[in-house]
Amino acid sequence: MKSTRAWFTCSAAALSAALVLSGCATPTLAPITEHNDTAPVNAALQPTLRPIYSAKTTQKVTALTFDISWGQAMAPKVLDVLKQENVKATFFLSGPWAKNHEALVKRIKDDGHQIESHGQEHVDLDKLGREGTARNVSKAHAILEELTGKAPTYIRPPNGAFDKNSVQGAKDLGYATVIWSVDSLDWKNPGVDTIIKRSTKLIHPGAIILMHASDSCKQTDQALPTVIQTLKQQGYQFLLLDPLIRQHGVDDNGFIHTRYPAGS
Repeated sequence: MKSTRAWFTCSAAALSAALVLSGCATPTLAPITEHNDTAPVNAALQPTLRPIYSAKTTQKVTALTFDISWGQAMAPKVLDVLKQENVKATFFLSGPWAKNHEALVKRIKDDGHQIESHGQEHVDLDKLGREGTARNVSKAHAILEELTGKAPTYIRPPNGAFDKNSVQGAKDLGYATVIWSVDSLDWKNPGVDTIIKRSTKLIHPGAIILMHASDSCKQTDQALPTVIQTLKQQGYQFLLLDPLIRQHGVDDNGFIHTRYPAGS
């Protein structure tokens, strides 16, 4: 146990030192390998190079998640709804957005929501390779840790784009890569009814629901109250992402659900 604690202490110190050297080239990384016996705790939740889609459970629990990269109008509206409905959610914030909207970051934290990383540049991580992904995640890490006082350890890749190299690049820094199992499609602005239907009909035990609080998504706040109320009526409990995964474990066979149940 002592050796494990020592490893975590050294790992955290090494990561902090690396982040301070902003602008310096990332050291050359070894070929992709697995080191699950010593991986930081959140990366250890991801024993393979497959991202997390959902938790493994038969209980009606779900994590409501929001990505933010642009604007300042939608986020307060979403936060107002969550407060009114007494629901805690997980927010994946890009580094530049967080740096330019410190008051909103503070409100997200003060309202009791979980803050995780959406990376730095809003680019497809599967195009960056292992080292490029590590640089991207490191830049956002420094900003988010400074603003929240807590180091994020989950990364949601922009556009859901990933490959084994990007997952490993994030894992090298102690991050688990998280996708989703239910896509509300609010990013397409498909209409409030469509967002509600997808979020409440594709739901399943352990689901991670994808929504957005960027200004490019114009209908999220209108759909959100009904989504939450309907899921509560169905017996679902809302958990933050980290408790959902830690309490119930990762569904290694998770996937993005696209087919409505018969009769829906």
